[in-house]
Amino acid sequence: MPKPPQSSKLVSKSYNLAYKVGYTPWDAEPVMPELVELIEGPDRLTPGRAIDLGCGTGTKSLYLAQHGWTVTGVDIAAEAVKKARRKAAEQGADVDFVQCDLLDIPVGALPGGYDFLLDFGCAHSLRDEAKARYAAAVAGLAAPGATLVLYAFTKGPLSVRQWEIDTAFSPHWDLVSATPGSVRRTPDAGPTWYRLVRR
Repeated sequence: MPKPPQSSKLVSKSYNLAYKVGYTPWDAEPVMPELVELIEGPDRLTPGRAIDLGCGTGTKSLYLAQHGWTVTGVDIAAEAVKKARRKAAEQGADVDFVQCDLLDIPVGALPGGYDFLLDFGCAHSLRDEAKARYAAAVAGLAAPGATLVLYAFTKGPLSVRQWEIDTAFSPHWDLVSATPGSVRRTPDAGPTWYRLVRR
């Protein structure tokens, strides 16, 4: 197997440092309305097995668990996983948090067969050459017909653009929708919710 792209090492170092010093603006968000609609709305997904890809300190993992999902949260940053486990223990929540690199998943680290895969800003942290590898890796974790919801910026250095969905993800996933995010900031990074289904 080829070595993980250099971006994995850089991402790991950067995020571990950020969690150590407490600068994690991406992790302080309340659960966004699009995710609430997906989990609680009239056309909500049926609870099953879910994986939170790049889970950070587990806010969204815990939210899913509170709504009937059996959840695994995974993050490359050991510091994030420590905080997520602590938060789950404080809330009495049963969530399995795993520290690993989604570009180089150790055998047996993640069981697979997930019905719902949530990526809130994980793919857009990867350099372009790593995105196709990531798309294949997470496809290997998905049950047939599973839903992948990917929140990403579409402008700037952290981004997943439509053409990357059409190329890197298309061998494994069908794009169902691409919806602009309702929460915007200045400068506008073009937040978008991509919804895909595993072939």
